[in-house]
Amino acid sequence: MDELCDDLLLLGVRPDGTLAIPANLRFGISGAELVRLAAARRVDIVRGRIEVLDTTPTGDELLDAALASMAVGRRGGPSAKAWVARHRPGLVHCYLAQAVTAGTVREERGTRLGFIPVTRWLVTDTARAAEARARLEAVATATGPVDQEQAALAGLASAAGVALVAFPGRAGSAARKRLRHASKRDQAPAAATSAAAAVDNATAAAAAAVTRSALDAASRAATDAAVQAATDAAVNAAVNAATEAAVHAATQAAHSAAAHGGAAGGHH
Repeated sequence: MDELCDDLLLLGVRPDGTLAIPANLRFGISGAELVRLAAARRVDIVRGRIEVLDTTPTGDELLDAALASMAVGRRGGPSAKAWVARHRPGLVHCYLAQAVTAGTVREERGTRLGFIPVTRWLVTDTARAAEARARLEAVATATGPVDQEQAALAGLASAAGVALVAFPGRAGSAARKRLRHASKRDQAPAAATSAAAAVDNATAAAAAAVTRSALDAASRAATDAAVQAATDAAVNAAVNAATEAAVHAATQAAHSAAAHGGAAGGHH
């Protein structure tokens, strides 16, 4: 799960080696942070809301900032959808800066038309970008079930708009459809099975003098269930937030066009 945020960033690589930064990328990255925190057992998802379990720093500055923003209020933690959709200024740029520090991408500044400032993000670690692409292609070409990490990558890549960059046009429509399908797998039975396994293993552990192996099994099952719930919540929240943002943008554009049209008509 640790590569999830960086994978989403690197999946926007254009054929010329520069990064495309879709407007919805921030939703995908927020969703990926939620999944990563669940996998690290820092948070859980309870009835659609984020429950902070452990505020111990993860060692990742950006992930720690995400965890801090989930601080519990009087009414409990935020809903997963509200948190993923929350406006966090500079989020994508922070991950770009992190990638620059890691030597994965390079920032190039210049001008267009001689005076308009522009910034290009050039991928320098092509092997790392190829790894991200291979992970997404593995899901896009799979014919069987996918695991939690693959489901998260597929759903978040679709919501963030990078799936369209990776598989553009009509030729990529089948791959994009497969990614959307992979992210919508019925995971409730699996989550329920994992949760039930956690209870069963914990009970067995108590009956058997609480052996270490049983406790480890219960812990793994509980973690799997938490990640499962977080994956579902993060993907759904990112998709919903991205969809709502697109609808809002389209509505605003329509209103603007109507206003300009009305103004233009008034001059005749």
